[in-house]
Amino acid sequence: MSDLPIFPLNLTVLPKDIVPLHIFEDRYKRLISSSIKNKLPFGIVYKDKNGSFVDIGCSVNVNNVLKLYDDGRYDLTVKGENRIKILSSDKRNDLWRSQVCLLDESYNDIDANFFKSIHDKYLRLIMTLSKNINIEFELNKKVSYDFTKNVILPNDIKQHLIKLENEKQRLLFINNFIDDMLKINQGNLSEANIDLN
Repeated sequence: MSDLPIFPLNLTVLPKDIVPLHIFEDRYKRLISSSIKNKLPFGIVYKDKNGSFVDIGCSVNVNNVLKLYDDGRYDLTVKGENRIKILSSDKRNDLWRSQVCLLDESYNDIDANFFKSIHDKYLRLIMTLSKNINIEFELNKKVSYDFTKNVILPNDIKQHLIKLENEKQRLLFINNFIDDMLKINQGNLSEANIDLN
């Protein structure tokens, strides 16, 4: 268990995601400055339209400062590291801080044949959607989160993925999602059945 500053946003960050952020509020400028100076992570959790935030999020590190403005604003990217579960939260100096535990991930029991099947379908899908793909990057997939890197997904799908408890569940969800995307791409809309429950 550890104490982590929390940045509630209306987006979900998954492990391995690289996400651009524009930091303009004073409290978050302080958070980012401290994170950069001390090389410490912070947590990003999804915040709904009512201002409530969920209990599963992702620890992130500042990946790249693209621009530091004279007034202290930042354009930067963060990289998703580990799933976190928020145990308790309180506000200090206008920033949320939470007691969190890192959610262990085990990638040892991945079924290699199932993974290869998903990877093959994924490659087929992206090759039908774009002719400008970095094939070397796309061939280098080892875990479920590799399939979500650099892919624009609706937030509800990312939120569903981050809540799934293990790699097997995530791979099954990704497999079904890719199957549905292939059906949609082939014009078989009636056969697609994306289920987030």
